[in-house]
Amino acid sequence: MIRIDARWVLTDAGWRSDTRLEIDDHGRIAAIGPAPATLHHDPRAELRGVPLRTAPPERPGPADATVDLLVPGLPNAHCHAFQHAMAGHAERSSGRSDTFWTWRDRMYASVSALDADALERTATAIYRRLRASGYTSVAEFHYLHRLGPEPGHRASLASALEASQALVRAAVAAGIGLLLLPVLYRWGGFGRAELSPRQARFALARDDYRRLLEGLLAQAADPSLHGALRVGVAPHSLRACDADDLRWLMSLREALAPDCPVHIHVSEQQAEVRDARAALGTSPIAWLCEHMPVDRRWTLVHATHATPAELREVRTRGATVCVCTTTEANLGDGFFPIEDWFAAGGRLAVGSDSNVGTDAAEELRWLEYQARLRTQSRAVLVDADCPHPGTALWRRAVAGGRLAQGLDAPGLSVGAPAEALLLDAHDGLAPEDALDDFVFAKRATRLAGSLGPRGLALDEAR
Repeated sequence: MIRIDARWVLTDAGWRSDTRLEIDDHGRIAAIGPAPATLHHDPRAELRGVPLRTAPPERPGPADATVDLLVPGLPNAHCHAFQHAMAGHAERSSGRSDTFWTWRDRMYASVSALDADALERTATAIYRRLRASGYTSVAEFHYLHRLGPEPGHRASLASALEASQALVRAAVAAGIGLLLLPVLYRWGGFGRAELSPRQARFALARDDYRRLLEGLLAQAADPSLHGALRVGVAPHSLRACDADDLRWLMSLREALAPDCPVHIHVSEQQAEVRDARAALGTSPIAWLCEHMPVDRRWTLVHATHATPAELREVRTRGATVCVCTTTEANLGDGFFPIEDWFAAGGRLAVGSDSNVGTDAAEELRWLEYQARLRTQSRAVLVDADCPHPGTALWRRAVAGGRLAQGLDAPGLSVGAPAEALLLDAHDGLAPEDALDDFVFAKRATRLAGSLGPRGLALDEAR
């Protein structure tokens, strides 16, 4: 049992003062109740005429940690761990128009240097970095099914298992929860275009994909992992999977894991949308909503160039949109219409994607900053019951990120995974102001530790 006492806890019901969380040996929240002693003096309580509690409740036992703020850890809903190896090394001009597509060529070239050991080292490093910045779980959108320098050779079941296990070991070593999303990647473009030699390593035969998924699902069911490994399915995109591939994958999901998450890249690039209209007669999101069972278990990654009508349909179906702000900015993708999506109550998750940015708060900060730049106003992404963008964004990204990872618990509640951040706040800040500070400035509020699948990890400088 782990006990954390906090002056303020951000629960599903809002901020709660002087609270203890108890975490069981399976990594889930066993109880949320009063702390054994008053930890904090809240001047707002006196202003409201509410007497401060002084009598200790019946909660014996010392705390393993005492902290100013305890907030749910942010789920990272979209990550390509291997791309961390090239982060910062693709920023030079090529002397021509640089776009996502020229960056993709450099990404293809970078993977030839990775073997299983290098992938595990890279993934361990980035997963540790992500956890140190505020992410407590990661959805790995994994399509590097064959490692090694030789281009032109497709992946086998053995090579796909080797790459997947490197990622599982990395997540265990980093103490971060892992949703592993083996990617189905079949074609080089719309209309069943042939894979290029550099794309071949991403492709798996259907039968090999099925056996890979079966093996990962069996591994995830191992009780010794305490739920730290979850598995979903991921058609890479409508460029890489055609209608027949998607129908086959949905049938496989129904047979093996009917409630598991489904993630897909969609409408990230204007060229992708144009090509989809030429090949399919409609846009990628419109095609998905018409032909696939898009629902609350689906996560549409990017959706940068979605139309208002498409986003209304996505909201109606309860699907989540995962926005990867730092990567989308790095690649020049464009702006997702976040202010309209947020105001309409759309389900939102964030991801580090290419890992050029790895700070959990930064992804939220730049969502708000994009909205401010477009509207020329401040404090845009707020809720009716919360005028603080730090808290409003954090709550929304946790709830959407949990759903994207196949979990229904939106935050810190009894029975939910004990994934949380311990924050130290100074200057006597109220909790909403402290979380604003953590997201936008980190002047008076810092990350002091985290709770994850491997238990409690405290910052040594704390």
